[in-house]
Amino acid sequence: MGHDLHDLRMGDLVIREMDSRGQTERHIGEVLSIRARIQYIGVGYDWREWWDVTTASLHPFRPMSKPNYRLRRAEVDQIDRLRLR
Repeated sequence: MGHDLHDLRMGDLVIREMDSRGQTERHIGEVLSIRARIQYIGVGYDWREWWDVTTASLHPFRPMSKPNYRLRRAEVDQIDRLRLR
């Protein structure tokens, strides 16, 4: 895996390394969720949000207060059809 974190998935194991006074500590963990910073284009102003990719919902939202909209990958034909480019 190396240092490339772009392909992380839920359930992947990761190692957290830190140097404390010349000693290296390593902690193993499991990926529980993935978040993405989304910047919207063509809206006329700077609009960015954090999304939890695992649940496809805005972050941070508690399950009971989550809005009904979801994040999903745009298909090329949808982008063209909706004239989003």
